[in-house]
Amino acid sequence: MTSLERKVDNNELERWTFGINTNQLVELVLEGKKTATTYLYEDDEKYKENDISILTDINGNDVCLIQTKKIIITTFKNITWDLAILEGENNSLDDWRTEHYNFFKKRRMDQQLHTPFYIPM
Repeated sequence: MTSLERKVDNNELERWTFGINTNQLVELVLEGKKTATTYLYEDDEKYKENDISILTDINGNDVCLIQTKKIIITTFKNITWDLAILEGENNSLDDWRTEHYNFFKKRRMDQQLHTPFYIPM
C-alpha cells in the first residue's frame, strides 16, 4: 500500500466540494475542463502547493483526488481571463465576474471587495 492509499484509507486527506452547481462542476473536473477554482482567502488557509485532497459530489461521495499544483493569491479586480477560463464555467471574463461576484457577495464579499482570492490550480 502506498502512502497516498494509506492517507485515503485513514481519512487523512481533506474532503471538499463546490459551493454551488456541485454536480455540474464535478463533471467539468472529471472531463478535464475545470482545472482551477477560486474562493475568498483566509489568513489560515491550509492548502499548500502539491497538497492532495478529495473532491466529493453533492452527496458527499468521493469522486476523485485533486492535487493543488499552484496557488495564486490576488484580488477580485485582478482576475484575468487567463485565470478565469481555467474554471471552465464561463464564456467571457464579464460572465465570470458577474457570476462569481454574486456568489461571493452572498458569502460576505460585499464587506471584502479587496480580499485576496485563493486559486488552487
